[in-house]
Amino acid sequence: MSTKSLWPSSNILRPSQRALCRRKASTIASGVASTSQKPYYVTSPIFYVNAAPHIGHLYSTVVADIFARWEKMRNPSRPVLYTTGTDEHGLKIQQAAKRQGMSPLKLSDMTSQRFRDLAKDANLEYTSFIRTTERSHAAAVEDIWCRLVQKGYIYKGTHSGWYAVSDEAFYPSSQVEEVIDPTTGVKSHRSKETGKEVVWTDEENYKFRLSEFRLPLKQWIEKSGPIYPRQRQEEVINYLSEEAHTQDLSVSRLSSRVGWGLPVPDDPTHTIYVWLDALTSYLTAIGYPWFDSSTMKSAGWPADIHVVGKDIVRFHAVYFPAFLMALDMPLPKGLLCHAHWTMNKQKMAKSVGNVVDPFQILQKYSSDSVRWYLARVGGHFVDDVDWSLEQLALIHDRDLRDLGNLYRRLHAPSMCEGSLA
Repeated sequence: MSTKSLWPSSNILRPSQRALCRRKASTIASGVASTSQKPYYVTSPIFYVNAAPHIGHLYSTVVADIFARWEKMRNPSRPVLYTTGTDEHGLKIQQAAKRQGMSPLKLSDMTSQRFRDLAKDANLEYTSFIRTTERSHAAAVEDIWCRLVQKGYIYKGTHSGWYAVSDEAFYPSSQVEEVIDPTTGVKSHRSKETGKEVVWTDEENYKFRLSEFRLPLKQWIEKSGPIYPRQRQEEVINYLSEEAHTQDLSVSRLSSRVGWGLPVPDDPTHTIYVWLDALTSYLTAIGYPWFDSSTMKSAGWPADIHVVGKDIVRFHAVYFPAFLMALDMPLPKGLLCHAHWTMNKQKMAKSVGNVVDPFQILQKYSSDSVRWYLARVGGHFVDDVDWSLEQLALIHDRDLRDLGNLYRRLHAPSMCEGSLA
Protein backbone atom coordinates (compact mmCIF):
# COMPACT_ATOMS: atom_id res chain seq x y z
CA MET A 1 0.00 0.00 0.00
CA SER A 2 1.65 3.20 -1.11
CA THR A 3 1.29 6.46 0.73
CA LYS A 4 0.70 8.19 -2.58
CA SER A 5 -2.36 6.10 -3.46
CA LEU A 6 -3.77 6.03 0.04
CA TRP A 7 -4.05 9.67 1.01
CA PRO A 8 -6.13 12.38 -0.65
CA SER A 9 -4.51 15.05 -2.74
CA SER A 10 -4.94 18.60 -1.50
CA ASN A 11 -7.46 19.51 -4.22
CA ILE A 12 -10.11 16.98 -3.08
CA LEU A 13 -11.18 18.93 -0.01
CA ARG A 14 -11.76 22.65 0.00
CA PRO A 15 -9.54 24.65 2.41
CA SER A 16 -12.40 25.15 4.88
CA GLN A 17 -13.09 21.41 4.85
CA ARG A 18 -9.44 20.52 5.38
CA ALA A 19 -9.28 22.90 8.34
CA LEU A 20 -12.42 21.37 9.82
CA CYS A 21 -11.03 17.85 9.51
CA ARG A 22 -7.70 18.94 11.01
CA ARG A 23 -9.54 20.34 14.02
CA LYS A 24 -11.45 17.06 14.35
CA ALA A 25 -8.23 15.05 14.18
CA SER A 26 -6.58 17.34 16.71
CA THR A 27 -9.49 16.91 19.11
CA ILE A 28 -9.28 13.13 18.82
CA ALA A 29 -5.51 13.13 19.26
CA SER A 30 -5.67 15.32 22.35
CA GLY A 31 -7.74 12.65 24.11
CA VAL A 32 -5.28 9.85 23.40
CA ALA A 33 -2.02 9.50 25.25
CA SER A 34 1.11 9.80 23.13
CA THR A 35 2.23 6.28 22.18
CA SER A 36 3.69 4.34 19.28
CA GLN A 37 1.07 1.65 19.86
CA LYS A 38 -2.10 1.77 17.77
CA PRO A 39 -5.08 2.50 20.01
CA TYR A 40 -7.61 -0.29 20.43
CA TYR A 41 -10.69 0.80 18.49
CA VAL A 42 -14.19 -0.63 18.96
CA THR A 43 -17.48 0.63 17.54
CA SER A 44 -21.16 -0.01 18.04
CA PRO A 45 -23.50 0.60 15.11
CA ILE A 46 -24.70 4.14 14.66
CA PHE A 47 -28.46 4.15 15.06
CA TYR A 48 -31.30 5.48 12.92
CA VAL A 49 -33.10 8.44 14.50
CA ASN A 50 -36.53 7.63 13.06
CA ALA A 51 -37.64 6.27 16.45
CA ALA A 52 -36.67 6.29 20.12
CA PRO A 53 -33.98 3.91 21.44
CA HIS A 54 -35.07 0.39 22.36
CA ILE A 55 -33.46 -2.47 24.25
CA GLY A 56 -31.69 -3.76 21.12
CA HIS A 57 -29.82 -0.48 20.79
CA LEU A 58 -28.80 -0.68 24.43
CA TYR A 59 -27.59 -4.26 23.95
CA SER A 60 -25.31 -3.35 21.02
CA THR A 61 -23.73 -0.46 22.87
CA VAL A 62 -23.24 -2.45 26.08
CA VAL A 63 -21.48 -5.26 24.19
CA ALA A 64 -19.13 -2.73 22.57
CA ASP A 65 -18.56 -1.05 25.92
CA ILE A 66 -17.62 -4.39 27.49
CA PHE A 67 -14.94 -4.93 24.84
CA ALA A 68 -13.58 -1.43 25.47
CA ARG A 69 -13.46 -1.91 29.23
CA TRP A 70 -11.89 -5.36 28.90
CA GLU A 71 -9.09 -3.98 26.76
CA LYS A 72 -8.42 -1.26 29.34
CA MET A 73 -8.09 -3.92 32.03
CA ARG A 74 -6.07 -6.29 29.85
CA ASN A 75 -3.65 -3.70 28.55
CA PRO A 76 -3.69 -0.54 30.74
CA SER A 77 -0.93 1.15 28.74
CA ARG A 78 -2.84 0.98 25.46
CA PRO A 79 -5.27 3.81 24.55
CA VAL A 80 -8.82 2.63 23.95
CA LEU A 81 -11.30 4.32 21.62
CA TYR A 82 -15.01 3.55 21.52
CA THR A 83 -17.38 5.12 18.98
CA THR A 84 -21.16 5.13 18.98
CA GLY A 85 -23.61 7.63 17.52
CA THR A 86 -26.58 8.26 15.25
CA ASP A 87 -27.31 7.79 11.55
CA GLU A 88 -29.44 10.78 10.58
CA HIS A 89 -29.87 10.80 6.79
CA GLY A 90 -32.01 8.91 4.31
CA LEU A 91 -35.55 8.31 3.17
CA LYS A 92 -36.55 6.59 6.40
CA ILE A 93 -35.71 9.70 8.44
CA GLN A 94 -37.26 11.99 5.85
CA GLN A 95 -40.56 10.09 5.99
CA ALA A 96 -40.57 9.81 9.79
CA ALA A 97 -40.08 13.56 10.16
CA LYS A 98 -42.90 14.27 7.72
CA ARG A 99 -45.27 12.01 9.66
CA GLN A 100 -44.44 13.88 12.86
CA GLY A 101 -44.81 17.31 11.26
CA MET A 102 -41.26 18.50 11.81
CA SER A 103 -38.05 18.98 9.86
CA PRO A 104 -35.62 16.04 9.52
CA LEU A 105 -32.96 18.02 11.38
CA LYS A 106 -35.26 18.72 14.32
CA LEU A 107 -36.18 15.05 14.53
CA SER A 108 -32.49 14.13 14.33
CA ASP A 109 -31.55 16.58 17.08
CA MET A 110 -34.27 15.30 19.40
CA THR A 111 -33.69 11.59 18.87
CA SER A 112 -29.91 11.80 18.83
CA GLN A 113 -30.07 13.41 22.26
CA ARG A 114 -32.16 10.48 23.48
CA PHE A 115 -29.39 8.12 22.40
CA ARG A 116 -26.88 10.26 24.29
CA ASP A 117 -29.13 10.11 27.33
CA LEU A 118 -29.32 6.34 27.05
CA ALA A 119 -25.53 6.08 26.85
CA LYS A 120 -25.25 8.17 30.01
CA ASP A 121 -27.86 6.14 31.89
CA ALA A 122 -26.15 2.90 30.86
CA ASN A 123 -22.75 4.22 32.00
CA LEU A 124 -21.15 3.76 28.58
CA GLU A 125 -17.54 4.94 28.39
CA TYR A 126 -17.47 6.04 24.75
CA THR A 127 -14.79 8.41 23.46
CA SER A 128 -16.71 9.64 20.43
CA PHE A 129 -20.41 10.14 19.70
CA ILE A 130 -20.69 10.74 15.98
CA ARG A 131 -23.64 12.31 14.19
CA THR A 132 -23.83 12.06 10.41
CA THR A 133 -25.21 15.62 10.27
CA GLU A 134 -21.90 17.02 11.59
CA ARG A 135 -19.96 19.22 9.16
CA SER A 136 -16.73 17.28 9.69
CA HIS A 137 -18.52 14.08 8.70
CA ALA A 138 -19.94 15.66 5.54
CA ALA A 139 -16.43 16.75 4.55
CA ALA A 140 -15.10 13.24 5.11
CA VAL A 141 -17.87 11.63 3.03
CA GLU A 142 -17.20 14.08 0.21
CA ASP A 143 -13.53 13.13 0.34
CA ILE A 144 -14.36 9.41 0.17
CA TRP A 145 -16.73 9.98 -2.77
CA CYS A 146 -14.22 12.04 -4.73
CA ARG A 147 -11.46 9.50 -4.23
CA LEU A 148 -13.69 6.66 -5.40
CA VAL A 149 -14.58 8.70 -8.50
CA GLN A 150 -10.92 9.50 -9.18
CA LYS A 151 -10.03 5.82 -8.95
CA GLY A 152 -12.77 4.92 -11.40
CA TYR A 153 -14.96 2.94 -8.98
CA ILE A 154 -18.03 5.19 -9.24
CA TYR A 155 -19.84 5.75 -12.52
CA LYS A 156 -23.24 7.05 -13.61
CA GLY A 157 -25.80 4.52 -14.76
CA THR A 158 -29.36 3.35 -14.25
CA HIS A 159 -30.71 1.00 -11.62
CA SER A 160 -33.84 -1.12 -11.59
CA GLY A 161 -34.60 -3.25 -8.57
CA TRP A 162 -36.46 -3.90 -5.34
CA TYR A 163 -35.86 -1.26 -2.68
CA ALA A 164 -36.70 -1.52 1.03
CA VAL A 165 -37.12 1.85 2.73
CA SER A 166 -36.83 0.25 6.19
CA ASP A 167 -33.47 -1.31 5.30
CA GLU A 168 -32.33 1.54 3.00
CA ALA A 169 -31.17 -1.19 0.61
CA PHE A 170 -31.75 -2.66 -2.83
CA TYR A 171 -32.35 -6.41 -3.17
CA PRO A 172 -32.00 -8.65 -6.26
CA SER A 173 -35.08 -10.57 -7.37
CA SER A 174 -33.60 -13.79 -5.97
CA GLN A 175 -33.82 -12.29 -2.47
CA VAL A 176 -37.44 -11.12 -2.78
CA GLU A 177 -40.64 -13.09 -2.26
CA GLU A 178 -44.31 -12.34 -2.81
CA VAL A 179 -46.54 -12.48 0.26
CA ILE A 180 -50.31 -12.27 0.67
CA ASP A 181 -51.95 -10.66 3.69
CA PRO A 182 -54.21 -13.39 5.17
CA THR A 183 -56.76 -10.81 6.30
CA THR A 184 -57.05 -8.49 3.31
CA GLY A 185 -55.69 -10.69 0.53
CA VAL A 186 -53.44 -7.83 -0.60
CA LYS A 187 -50.23 -8.93 -2.33
CA SER A 188 -46.87 -7.33 -1.60
CA HIS A 189 -43.19 -8.17 -1.88
CA ARG A 190 -40.72 -8.58 0.96
CA SER A 191 -37.03 -9.17 1.45
CA LYS A 192 -36.29 -12.81 2.31
CA GLU A 193 -33.38 -11.62 4.44
CA THR A 194 -35.15 -9.08 6.68
CA GLY A 195 -38.85 -9.55 6.01
CA LYS A 196 -39.24 -5.84 5.19
CA GLU A 197 -41.50 -4.64 2.37
CA VAL A 198 -39.81 -3.76 -0.92
CA VAL A 199 -41.01 -1.72 -3.89
CA TRP A 200 -39.81 -1.81 -7.48
CA THR A 201 -37.72 1.24 -8.37
CA ASP A 202 -36.33 2.50 -11.68
CA GLU A 203 -34.00 5.50 -11.58
CA GLU A 204 -30.79 7.01 -12.82
CA ASN A 205 -28.06 7.03 -10.22
CA TYR A 206 -24.38 6.58 -9.51
CA LYS A 207 -23.06 3.06 -9.03
CA PHE A 208 -20.06 1.55 -7.25
CA ARG A 209 -18.18 -1.29 -8.95
CA LEU A 210 -18.93 -3.80 -6.20
CA SER A 211 -18.71 -6.70 -8.66
CA GLU A 212 -14.93 -6.22 -8.89
CA PHE A 213 -14.54 -7.05 -5.20
CA ARG A 214 -16.55 -10.26 -4.84
CA LEU A 215 -13.57 -12.61 -5.01
CA PRO A 216 -11.14 -10.37 -3.06
CA LEU A 217 -13.75 -10.09 -0.28
CA LYS A 218 -14.32 -13.84 -0.23
CA GLN A 219 -10.58 -14.51 -0.11
CA TRP A 220 -10.09 -11.99 2.70
CA ILE A 221 -12.81 -13.54 4.84
CA GLU A 222 -11.64 -17.11 4.20
CA LYS A 223 -8.03 -16.22 5.02
CA SER A 224 -8.49 -13.80 7.94
CA GLY A 225 -11.67 -15.16 9.52
CA PRO A 226 -12.75 -11.73 10.81
CA ILE A 227 -16.46 -12.50 11.38
CA TYR A 228 -17.89 -13.99 14.57
CA PRO A 229 -19.92 -16.10 15.22
CA ARG A 230 -18.61 -18.47 12.54
CA GLN A 231 -22.17 -19.20 11.46
CA ARG A 232 -22.45 -15.59 10.25
CA GLN A 233 -19.10 -15.86 8.51
CA GLU A 234 -20.24 -18.92 6.58
CA GLU A 235 -23.40 -17.06 5.59
CA VAL A 236 -21.33 -14.20 4.17
CA ILE A 237 -19.01 -16.59 2.32
CA ASN A 238 -22.03 -18.33 0.79
CA TYR A 239 -23.48 -14.93 -0.12
CA LEU A 240 -20.26 -13.98 -1.92
CA SER A 241 -20.18 -17.29 -3.74
CA GLU A 242 -23.00 -16.11 -6.02
CA GLU A 243 -22.19 -13.43 -8.59
CA ALA A 244 -25.78 -12.16 -8.58
CA HIS A 245 -25.38 -10.98 -4.98
CA THR A 246 -22.58 -8.54 -5.79
CA GLN A 247 -23.86 -6.63 -8.76
CA ASP A 248 -22.63 -3.07 -8.92
CA LEU A 249 -24.13 -1.13 -6.02
CA SER A 250 -26.32 1.95 -6.33
CA VAL A 251 -24.61 4.64 -4.24
CA SER A 252 -26.94 7.57 -4.86
CA ARG A 253 -30.65 8.36 -4.98
CA LEU A 254 -32.32 11.13 -6.92
CA SER A 255 -32.59 14.13 -4.61
CA SER A 256 -36.17 14.59 -5.86
CA ARG A 257 -36.93 11.31 -4.03
CA VAL A 258 -34.44 11.49 -1.16
CA GLY A 259 -33.66 15.11 -0.34
CA TRP A 260 -32.51 14.55 3.25
CA GLY A 261 -28.88 13.57 2.88
CA LEU A 262 -25.50 14.66 1.59
CA PRO A 263 -25.49 15.86 -2.02
CA VAL A 264 -23.24 14.18 -4.56
CA PRO A 265 -20.25 16.51 -5.16
CA ASP A 266 -20.80 18.57 -8.31
CA ASP A 267 -24.23 16.98 -8.91
CA PRO A 268 -26.87 18.19 -6.43
CA THR A 269 -29.59 16.31 -8.33
CA HIS A 270 -28.36 13.20 -6.52
CA THR A 271 -28.04 12.34 -2.81
CA ILE A 272 -25.28 10.03 -1.56
CA TYR A 273 -26.53 6.58 -0.55
CA VAL A 274 -27.18 6.54 3.17
CA TRP A 275 -25.00 3.48 3.85
CA LEU A 276 -21.93 4.96 2.15
CA ASP A 277 -22.59 8.03 4.27
CA ALA A 278 -23.15 6.07 7.49
CA LEU A 279 -20.25 3.61 7.21
CA THR A 280 -17.82 6.50 6.76
CA SER A 281 -18.71 7.56 10.32
CA TYR A 282 -16.36 4.92 11.74
CA LEU A 283 -13.53 6.84 10.04
CA THR A 284 -14.86 10.33 10.76
CA ALA A 285 -15.12 9.58 14.48
CA ILE A 286 -11.34 9.19 14.75
CA GLY A 287 -10.31 12.13 12.62
CA TYR A 288 -10.42 11.03 8.98
CA PRO A 289 -9.08 12.18 6.54
CA TRP A 290 -5.57 11.45 7.74
CA PHE A 291 -2.48 12.67 6.00
CA ASP A 292 -0.20 9.65 6.18
CA SER A 293 -0.14 6.06 7.46
CA SER A 294 1.43 7.11 10.76
CA THR A 295 -1.43 9.49 11.48
CA MET A 296 -3.91 6.77 10.55
CA LYS A 297 -2.29 4.33 12.97
CA SER A 298 -2.14 6.79 15.84
CA ALA A 299 -5.80 7.64 15.22
CA GLY A 300 -6.73 3.97 15.75
CA TRP A 301 -7.44 2.64 12.26
CA PRO A 302 -8.05 -0.12 11.36
CA ALA A 303 -10.82 -0.86 13.84
CA ASP A 304 -10.20 -3.85 16.09
CA ILE A 305 -13.86 -4.80 16.27
CA HIS A 306 -17.17 -3.57 14.90
CA VAL A 307 -20.18 -4.72 16.95
CA VAL A 308 -23.31 -4.98 14.77
CA GLY A 309 -26.69 -6.73 14.69
CA LYS A 310 -27.16 -9.69 12.36
CA ASP A 311 -29.56 -7.65 10.19
CA ILE A 312 -26.78 -5.31 9.02
CA VAL A 313 -24.00 -7.87 8.48
CA ARG A 314 -24.03 -7.45 4.69
CA PHE A 315 -23.35 -3.72 4.91
CA HIS A 316 -20.39 -4.24 7.26
CA ALA A 317 -18.96 -7.49 5.86
CA VAL A 318 -19.41 -6.75 2.14
CA TYR A 319 -20.07 -3.10 1.31
CA PHE A 320 -17.77 -1.41 3.82
CA PRO A 321 -14.72 -3.63 3.19
CA ALA A 322 -15.27 -3.21 -0.56
CA PHE A 323 -15.21 0.58 -0.19
CA LEU A 324 -12.02 0.31 1.87
CA MET A 325 -10.39 -2.01 -0.66
CA ALA A 326 -11.20 0.47 -3.41
CA LEU A 327 -9.54 3.19 -1.34
CA ASP A 328 -6.46 1.02 -0.58
CA MET A 329 -7.18 1.31 3.12
CA PRO A 330 -6.67 -1.38 5.79
CA LEU A 331 -9.69 -3.56 6.59
CA PRO A 332 -11.24 -3.96 10.05
CA LYS A 333 -9.74 -6.75 12.15
CA GLY A 334 -13.01 -8.11 13.53
CA LEU A 335 -16.77 -8.04 13.10
CA LEU A 336 -19.02 -9.31 15.91
CA CYS A 337 -22.56 -9.95 14.62
CA HIS A 338 -24.99 -10.52 17.47
CA ALA A 339 -28.53 -11.88 17.33
CA HIS A 340 -31.70 -10.02 18.34
CA TRP A 341 -33.83 -9.71 21.43
CA THR A 342 -37.44 -10.89 21.14
CA MET A 343 -40.56 -10.74 23.30
CA ASN A 344 -42.54 -13.98 23.64
CA LYS A 345 -40.52 -15.32 20.69
CA GLN A 346 -41.69 -12.43 18.50
CA LYS A 347 -39.52 -9.67 17.12
CA MET A 348 -40.01 -6.47 19.10
CA ALA A 349 -42.09 -3.88 17.22
CA LYS A 350 -44.03 -0.79 18.27
CA SER A 351 -46.97 -1.89 16.13
CA VAL A 352 -47.21 -5.11 18.14
CA GLY A 353 -46.78 -3.30 21.46
CA ASN A 354 -43.97 -5.51 22.72
CA VAL A 355 -41.10 -3.00 22.79
CA VAL A 356 -39.04 -2.74 25.99
CA ASP A 357 -38.25 0.82 27.11
CA PRO A 358 -34.56 0.79 28.15
CA PHE A 359 -34.87 4.00 30.17
CA GLN A 360 -37.53 2.54 32.45
CA ILE A 361 -35.58 -0.69 32.89
CA LEU A 362 -32.35 1.13 33.76
CA GLN A 363 -34.14 3.38 36.23
CA LYS A 364 -35.76 0.46 38.04
CA TYR A 365 -32.90 -2.05 38.10
CA SER A 366 -29.73 0.11 37.75
CA SER A 367 -27.19 0.05 34.96
CA ASP A 368 -25.08 -2.67 36.62
CA SER A 369 -27.96 -5.15 36.81
CA VAL A 370 -29.21 -4.46 33.28
CA ARG A 371 -25.74 -4.61 31.76
CA TRP A 372 -25.06 -7.88 33.59
CA TYR A 373 -28.35 -9.37 32.38
CA LEU A 374 -27.76 -8.35 28.76
CA ALA A 375 -24.22 -9.74 28.81
CA ARG A 376 -25.03 -12.96 30.64
CA VAL A 377 -28.22 -13.92 28.82
CA GLY A 378 -27.40 -12.42 25.44
CA GLY A 379 -23.69 -13.18 25.35
CA HIS A 380 -23.81 -16.23 23.07
CA PHE A 381 -24.58 -14.03 20.04
CA VAL A 382 -25.77 -16.80 17.68
CA ASP A 383 -29.48 -17.23 18.47
CA ASP A 384 -32.19 -14.68 19.23
CA VAL A 385 -32.84 -14.22 22.95
CA ASP A 386 -36.26 -13.80 24.52
CA TRP A 387 -36.55 -10.85 26.91
CA SER A 388 -37.70 -11.83 30.40
CA LEU A 389 -38.45 -9.25 33.07
CA GLU A 390 -38.74 -12.07 35.61
CA GLN A 391 -35.27 -13.32 34.75
CA LEU A 392 -33.86 -9.80 34.98
CA ALA A 393 -35.42 -9.37 38.43
CA LEU A 394 -33.95 -12.70 39.56
CA ILE A 395 -30.48 -11.80 38.33
CA HIS A 396 -30.78 -8.37 39.96
CA ASP A 397 -31.69 -9.89 43.33
CA ARG A 398 -29.43 -12.93 43.24
CA ASP A 399 -26.31 -12.39 41.14
CA LEU A 400 -25.60 -8.77 42.01
CA ARG A 401 -26.21 -9.42 45.72
CA ASP A 402 -23.82 -12.38 45.67
CA LEU A 403 -21.18 -10.38 43.82
CA GLY A 404 -21.57 -7.57 46.36
CA ASN A 405 -21.13 -10.00 49.22
CA LEU A 406 -18.03 -11.46 47.56
CA TYR A 407 -16.56 -7.99 47.12
CA ARG A 408 -17.13 -7.11 50.78
CA ARG A 409 -15.55 -10.35 51.94
CA LEU A 410 -12.49 -9.90 49.74
CA HIS A 411 -12.02 -6.39 51.12
CA ALA A 412 -12.62 -7.29 54.77
CA PRO A 413 -9.78 -6.23 57.14
CA SER A 414 -8.89 -9.86 57.77
CA MET A 415 -8.29 -10.38 54.05
CA CYS A 416 -6.20 -7.26 53.63
CA GLU A 417 -3.51 -7.86 56.29
CA GLY A 418 -0.13 -6.79 55.00
CA SER A 419 -1.59 -4.67 52.21
CA LEU A 420 -0.79 -1.01 51.75
CA ALA A 421 -4.44 0.00 52.22
